[in-house]
Amino acid sequence: MEATTLYPGSIGELIQGNYKGIDVLVSCPVNLYTKVRVFESKDSLGKKQYIKSALFLENLLKQWGYHSLVDSFDIEINSQLPRGKGFASSTADLCAAYYSLLKLFNKEFNEKELVDNCIRIEPTDSIIFKELTIFDYKKGQYSEKLGKYVEFYILVFEGKNIVNTVEFNYKQLPPHRSVEDLIEHLAAGIKNNSIKYIAEASSESIIRNQHRLRYDILPKIIKFKDKYGGLGFSGAHSGDMISIIFDDEERLNNAFAKVGELKGYKMYKLKTLSAI
Repeated sequence: MEATTLYPGSIGELIQGNYKGIDVLVSCPVNLYTKVRVFESKDSLGKKQYIKSALFLENLLKQWGYHSLVDSFDIEINSQLPRGKGFASSTADLCAAYYSLLKLFNKEFNEKELVDNCIRIEPTDSIIFKELTIFDYKKGQYSEKLGKYVEFYILVFEGKNIVNTVEFNYKQLPPHRSVEDLIEHLAAGIKNNSIKYIAEASSESIIRNQHRLRYDILPKIIKFKDKYGGLGFSGAHSGDMISIIFDDEERLNNAFAKVGELKGYKMYKLKTLSAI
């Protein structure tokens, strides 16, 4: 008895900040995946390695009334997602584990159930939703759908630093700045399918968060963006990854070929997803 699920990570956050008095984020999935297998086993090798997913599995089985089965399953995770960089690797693992458990126990998807159980583990990315969603990532008490996910191309610059999401979000940091105007701009971009608007909102969100997480390479990213036809940039607000947004694959490929190496950063190409 086993089930396996692929689930995508994210490209950091398109927007993160304070909205209606709540700290929120909006994320978009990307074509990097985690693969989670949940299977019957008396061993616990995977659960010992993947503590967050193991706790998620235990909580959900108990919630469903399967207390006696908690020790009967193990977890295997094979992930393309860099850890601690801002790709929502932990959220993707939990989502993949959830869908595997739904298959195993023939359960129906329950959005609130998924939200509540992810939030019990750690601050959670909005890729748990089927659409672009404004999400209270710390408490899970607010969400607002904006529309379908949008496809665009990104040139990623992945740094060497590793950020622990839980520690970062609960340490003493300057408060988030308001992003109500940025969410309006993002919503207009989604409604009109304007990658330019989406990129503008995302870029300003990174700039406004420099007082919380500084990207010293930001001036170079802006220079590259302007030189090679990028529309803006996105990045991790609790991680070490920033990327240039393109609406054209040829311009992305041209930039990738010509930017050259950036010391301390790994560079590669990705694409966002229009659906999960």
